Amino acid sequence: MSDARRPTIELDRPEAWPSDLLDVLTSNRDALRSRERGPLSDRFDAAVYAVVEALQPYSVLGWHCTRLADHEIEDIRADGMALLDVDLVSRRIDAAIRHELISSNHGERLKAVNQAAERYRAGMLWFCFFIPARAGEGGIGDLVRYWGGEAVYNSHDRHPEMGKVIAGIGRPAIVEAEIPIAWCGRNRGLRLAMNIGQRYIIAQGTRSPNSIDVEDNIKRPLPAELVRAVHVFPSPEFLQLSGCLDWHHPL
Repeated sequence: MSDARRPTIELDRPEAWPSDLLDVLTSNRDALRSRERGPLSDRFDAAVYAVVEALQPYSVLGWHCTRLADHEIEDIRADGMALLDVDLVSRRIDAAIRHELISSNHGERLKAVNQAAERYRAGMLWFCFFIPARAGEGGIGDLVRYWGGEAVYNSHDRHPEMGKVIAGIGRPAIVEAEIPIAWCGRNRGLRLAMNIGQRYIIAQGTRSPNSIDVEDNIKRPLPAELVRAVHVFPSPEFLQLSGCLDWHHPL
């Protein structure tokens, strides 16, 4: 196993979680439960960070919803995924021009106006750690309808001309990958640690007022060895993961 590959925890199966993680969760049960039942324990932060430490050797499955040209699908399967930045957007646009998927004029318009440099986008790669269909059409519909990712389509999807251009490039896709928890967020997987604590308490019989769906970003390029699959519309796997057959406006 390489440095990147780690044993994978199935979030929806607490009964199958590794014993070392369960030991930490059990010893911090009362503090973790306080988030769901209140009042918040003064030991809650310490309990969550104990879970963070216990999660460092593990990965979870994540899904990245997007729209990809055929050459981009091949690149991800061969080389993995790069972090978002202005240069990546420019390279993708230039490649789309070379493959005659977009005109030079339209490509320059996409380069001139996009959100790739924004604080909460640049240098990140976002994944959801729940079946994307749970987000519904409102959550993932535009991600798979428009090429370029949110950083590009947010500035162009409502434009009468450019919206049609970016809707015509590529195919809806969902990248399924193993995500090392230690790579997540600014705090080595704090969001996932809280989520796993919540799931553990629910499995113990406590109801939670909070959603169990969680997403986060990584700030390292994702190597190809961690990409399990690129599911492309209309494959059965894509249809199941997206739930798009039930959308108001099907793909």
